[in-house]
Amino acid sequence: MESNSCIRKFILIPGLTGFLFLTLLTNVLGNESDSLKLDNKKQYFSASGNYQRGNVMPTTDFVKGDNLAGHPIKNYENYSLKILWQNPGYTDWQKVFRVPYYGFGLSMGNFYNPEEIGYPVSVYGVLGIPVFRVKKFELYYEMQFGTAFYWEKYDSITNPKNLVIGGGMTVHLNLGLNAFYQVTKNIDLGAGIGFIHFSNGGFERPNNGFNIYAPSAELKYHFGGKPEARKVEHAGKLERSDELFLMLGYGDHQLIEHELDTNYFAVGGISAIYFNRFSNAARIGLGTDINYWWGLNALPDGSPGPYSFKNMTVGLILQPEVIIGKLSLVSGFGIYARHRNFGSFKQTYQRLGVRFDVYKNFSAGINVRAINFTEAEFLEFNFGYRFKWAR
Repeated sequence: MESNSCIRKFILIPGLTGFLFLTLLTNVLGNESDSLKLDNKKQYFSASGNYQRGNVMPTTDFVKGDNLAGHPIKNYENYSLKILWQNPGYTDWQKVFRVPYYGFGLSMGNFYNPEEIGYPVSVYGVLGIPVFRVKKFELYYEMQFGTAFYWEKYDSITNPKNLVIGGGMTVHLNLGLNAFYQVTKNIDLGAGIGFIHFSNGGFERPNNGFNIYAPSAELKYHFGGKPEARKVEHAGKLERSDELFLMLGYGDHQLIEHELDTNYFAVGGISAIYFNRFSNAARIGLGTDINYWWGLNALPDGSPGPYSFKNMTVGLILQPEVIIGKLSLVSGFGIYARHRNFGSFKQTYQRLGVRFDVYKNFSAGINVRAINFTEAEFLEFNFGYRFKWAR
């Protein structure tokens, strides 16, 4: 079964973007709405401007200089605006993570090669978790996750050297450390270092992606001052449970050896994972992933092969997750116990994504499935249900 390009462009890509931001908006604001309405608690709101300038890691021939411009792509910069909240423990998850900041960001990047790369614009969610606080000095671990648009993508005629970006949309991922110093009641000055990644999770190939490391400078303004983070009480021991999580997943993939053609094949599957919540902030699970790959036995010319039981893969996975209210940050390390091309217990795979509790025990999420930690296989859109046993 070949995937339909119209579905990819007009349903899956907007759906991915919409899911990411509805998830973050609901989690950030929805978890607090009841307490704010009942108690009229103050919202601690801030806005910040950030500038990053750094180096593009030379991981592909295109970056090293095999491009139409004829020179290496070394430098990257971006300008960002972030809208943030930092409320002092109104919810349990804020207490667990010791008063983090969270919100949304918009940034525009520049690779100094607009003809082949463009000026990508990113929209994303932001979460900053404190590492430590000393008087007026604070250090945070910051995560950004969202989507980037306005790329000049690969085209066999007009942009044939760009094997880095194969589609008009990519994932925006930024992981870093940010330090802030409180200059006045309302103003913080900040500096940091971040690792930035752009790729589309194998959604559209070619998909070598960009990897960047960049220092940053930031100016943050707190409307109405900052919360008294050091006075926030601890969350205490929250309810713990064992869970059986059942997940239906769907995506599509393109064969790496035929990454320049237009054949995309569906991947469907079911997962069963048994979780143990061992702390307020995390759970860990062990389970299995069973997938059917329509393109696993594609013919040498890239066309579909015969569909059979051999197209089914079985994986065993260890899956740690971070719990942030109704949002879960998903990671996983697995091994293929059965795979037509890789054999049995010879190839590991990874999972990275987000999942949101939509209603009671029902959830929806998006994961990137990869092998060798760097080679994306497919984007895994999923729906799940949890059976819970309180301890």
